[in-house]
Amino acid sequence: MKKQISLSLILCISALSSFAQFTFIHISDMHVSSIPFQNSDTNAQYFQCYIKEFAKLNPKPAFVAVSGDISNVGNQSPDGMYPVITQYLFPPNLTNPGVGDYFIDSARTIPIYFVPGNHEYWVALVNPPVSNDTLTYYKKFLSPDIDYAITTNLAVIVFLRSGSDSTITAENKKGRGLTDEQCTYLRNILRANSNKRKIIVMHHPAVNAIGTNSDGTPFTGVINSPEDCSIANNRNNFLNICDSNHVDLVLDGHEHQNVVANRTGQVIPENGSDSTRYVQTAAAFNRSYRIITIDSSYVTISTPMRSCTSTGVNEVINPLNISVFPNPAAEKLTIECTGQSEIEIFNIEGQLLKRLTTSDISTTVDLSDLSGGIYIIKARNQKGIAIKKLIKQ
Repeated sequence: MKKQISLSLILCISALSSFAQFTFIHISDMHVSSIPFQNSDTNAQYFQCYIKEFAKLNPKPAFVAVSGDISNVGNQSPDGMYPVITQYLFPPNLTNPGVGDYFIDSARTIPIYFVPGNHEYWVALVNPPVSNDTLTYYKKFLSPDIDYAITTNLAVIVFLRSGSDSTITAENKKGRGLTDEQCTYLRNILRANSNKRKIIVMHHPAVNAIGTNSDGTPFTGVINSPEDCSIANNRNNFLNICDSNHVDLVLDGHEHQNVVANRTGQVIPENGSDSTRYVQTAAAFNRSYRIITIDSSYVTISTPMRSCTSTGVNEVINPLNISVFPNPAAEKLTIECTGQSEIEIFNIEGQLLKRLTTSDISTTVDLSDLSGGIYIIKARNQKGIAIKKLIKQ
C-alpha cells in the first residue's frame, strides 16, 4: 500500500482565546457534481442554501468542519467539480488555497475547513470506481493535502486524512486508513494539548453502528461489525490513541447516517459518556448537520439537525414546463412535458439510471426496479431544460 504524505500543520485561532465556550458546525458528504447536472446540481444548490443558514445562527459558529466527500468524483478532469461549491465561498477564485483560506460569509468571520473523503480520490464514477491515490484537484481548488490541527485555549481539533478506498464492496467500503507517521503526529499533538478538549475530524468512521437516516427513519445499510466501512490500517492503534489521550469526539461521515457509538460499537446517546464518542453525521446533500459546543468541562453534540427545510432548490431552468406525479411515488410515475422530451433519471450521486422519450401528452415510468430514496429527473427539449426532485417510496 502507498504511504500517505506525512505533512502536517497547526493553526491557532486567536479570536477564540477569550471565550468560555464556542460552537462549530459538522457536515459531511456533500457529493457535489457538475456532471450531469452542470449548473443545476441540487447538491451544490443545497450547499449554497445551508451555508447561508449557518452564517445566521445565534450563537454564530466559529467555523464549519467538513469531513470528506466534498466532490462526487474529485479526481475527474478538469477540476474535480470543486468550483461547483467554491463559487459560493469567500474570497472567490483562490488558486491553491491554504487551510482556512475559505469562508462561508462575505465578512470572512466563519472559516470552512475540509478533510478529504474516498470520493476525493475517484477518477471515474463506474462500478467499481476508478481511484487514484494522489489528490490533484482537491489541493488545487480546495485545500492542501495535509493533516492539520486547529488549537484554541479550550480545544484542539485535529483533521486527519483516512485515505482512498482499500476495500469497496456493496457492504463494506473501507478506507486505507492511517500511516504510522500520522499516528505519531496525532499522538504528539494530543499530548501537547493534554489540558484541552480533544476532537478529531476524519471521513471514515473508526467505529460503525446502525443509526438513522437524515429524515430519522432507520438506517437500512448492512453493518456486520464496528469495523465495517472503517479504516483498514492502524484502526486499533487509532482507537488506543483516542482512549489514552481522552479524546472527546471523533466526527465523521461516509455512511450517510446519524449515529453515536462507543469503541465497541454500542449505540449511545449524544451526550453523557466520558469515553470517546464516535459520531457520524448524515449526508450534507440531504441537508444534515450537527452543532458542536465546546467549553472547558465538556463537548456537547446536538441531535441531528436539518437545514433548508423550507427552502427548495431552483428546480426549473429555462421555460420548459414539466409535471411529475405522484411525488412521492411508489411503483409508477407519470411525467408530462410541453412537447416531446428526452427524460433522464439519476440517483443522488449522479449515476444515470433511466433514459426515455416522452410523448406530447404524458408518459408512465416504471419505478419498481428503484429502491426508496431521492432521485433527480432531468427533462430536455428544444424549449429548454427542467430539473425535478423525485422521492421514491
